[in-house]
Amino acid sequence: MKPTAEPSVNLTRLIVKDLFSIGRLPLLLLVLILGSALAVVYITHQSRQLIVQQEQLLIERDQLDIEWRNQILEENSLAEHSRVERLAETQLEMKRPTAANEIVVQ
Repeated sequence: MKPTAEPSVNLTRLIVKDLFSIGRLPLLLLVLILGSALAVVYITHQSRQLIVQQEQLLIERDQLDIEWRNQILEENSLAEHSRVERLAETQLEMKRPTAANEIVVQ
């Protein structure tokens, strides 16, 4: 009796021989299907990464927008006329001229 491993080796060789001689078109289609499936997986992965990146950028944009609005509010509060006048009087010791000190140039 022959060993049982030999028929499976012969069967494997026969299948490989059939694939490369008779089954070229199905083999090519199988390779193309596998390539297409891998491309779909890769593109899906890339799309998900880009969506996550977009969400992070939107969050950053919102934070920057809030910071910008706060800066505008701070600028407006620092430029108020009453504040500037008070700082001029207290820190620079400036005073409003009286009618006697005013000189009109014509």
